[in-house]
Amino acid sequence: MSPSEFYQAIALRDVVDLLLLWAMFYALLRLVKGTVAVPVLLIVAGIAAIGWAAKALDLVGSAQVITSFLQYAILILVVVFHQELRRILVRIGQRLLPHGTVGAREDAVGEIALAVERLARARVGALFIFQGELDVLETCGDSGRPIDAPVRADTLVALSIPHAANIAHDGAILIDDFQITRAGVICPLSPQRLDPRFGTRHRGAVGVSEETDALVIVLSEERGECRIVEHGEFSAALSPEEVEARLNQWLRRPPQSGGKGQGEKEAASSASSLPAQSEATS
Repeated sequence: MSPSEFYQAIALRDVVDLLLLWAMFYALLRLVKGTVAVPVLLIVAGIAAIGWAAKALDLVGSAQVITSFLQYAILILVVVFHQELRRILVRIGQRLLPHGTVGAREDAVGEIALAVERLARARVGALFIFQGELDVLETCGDSGRPIDAPVRADTLVALSIPHAANIAHDGAILIDDFQITRAGVICPLSPQRLDPRFGTRHRGAVGVSEETDALVIVLSEERGECRIVEHGEFSAALSPEEVEARLNQWLRRPPQSGGKGQGEKEAASSASSLPAQSEATS
């Protein structure tokens, strides 16, 4: 077929069909960018390409095996990446209804700042983990207990109060998509050599932030101070207003594939300049 015959054979609906396919493919890449789903999708695409080549070369056995695998690949991906799919759907909803998202974010961040203020004033230790793109629970020794409650200061304070009846207070509280999803989560402990004033709670905050892209708020019960931990680095002691500003900045961020930004480096240098104190149990 000559080029002129090819162009004559193309109808308007073929052009529209091609543009729609391109738009859907581009939107999918934008949604999964920076998530752990990208390498898996590339592997599946590579297997599909091998299957196409096997069919072209008339390799019947290989082509049949790959075709059978690809028929179940969608179900496998849904099971393995159900959390990433949920976040993608949430992100789509946030883009379609941005005003509702902004309101939900402001309400949740305000409640968190209020909880931080109350806990710091009462000298109650706490650990709040804000889920990023990576699954925090895959790194934790104990996934705690499901909560599934909206972010409210009263709920965060109640879950953090040390009491014999509150069996979840020793672990971290996991927050995802403006919801308290779990409490009593046991974090991995960082092998870093930390300042002597930082105890097990701070070591767990550093550990989970090293292994995931989560942002962690840690409150010291001895000093009543609050710090943010991200990518294994402590911020300086923050006021509730500063915590609120940092949270808003983190929630507005685009998807990240990792690495430390300038803000984390400045926070780390600020934290390292503080005088050392001792904290055995915080």
